Amino acid sequence: MGKYLVFLYSLVLYLLASCSTPNKLHKIMDKLPEASAKECSRRYPIKETIETVTIADTAMLQQYEIEFQYMSYLIDSLLSANCDTVIVEKIKQVITKIPCKPTIKYIIKTQENTAKSQVILDSCQKMSSLLHKKLDKEIDNVSKLTAKCDKVKGQRNWLIWLVIALLFWTFRKVIAILLKR
Repeated sequence: MGKYLVFLYSLVLYLLASCSTPNKLHKIMDKLPEASAKECSRRYPIKETIETVTIADTAMLQQYEIEFQYMSYLIDSLLSANCDTVIVEKIKQVITKIPCKPTIKYIIKTQENTAKSQVILDSCQKMSSLLHKKLDKEIDNVSKLTAKCDKVKGQRNWLIWLVIALLFWTFRKVIAILLKR
């Protein structure tokens, strides 16, 4: 008998301890904010994406090309003025180097909170299940109404034929006289 009481006592404790309403959970989260933050970060991590966008500045590039052509024209005119050959070689080496393209690089860092997206997904799933239930109920109502409508149409057609038969029976002598003429 004693072991049954212990079993019953442990069962009652288990049932009472396992019930956790949202209010109890909020109180626990208020008491242990570090643990709740760790659990939330573990369940719903922040997704981070990094994108790199490179944009070439075409206006600046055109200005570089124009300046480079002007400089090469000036250097060519200086070289034709009978200079020392060592200086001419150094100048030619400088001319062969093309200036770099002016580009602007943007690094876009996006942080997404997955907890919010999970809440939205859960609410959408809940709403869709409710809408499916309502849709199923309305489909049942429509099928019941169409069955009732078919039954009423059958009764109406039967009554029309009954009225035609009664009219024919009532005016049978008049119809017979008209047919003999």
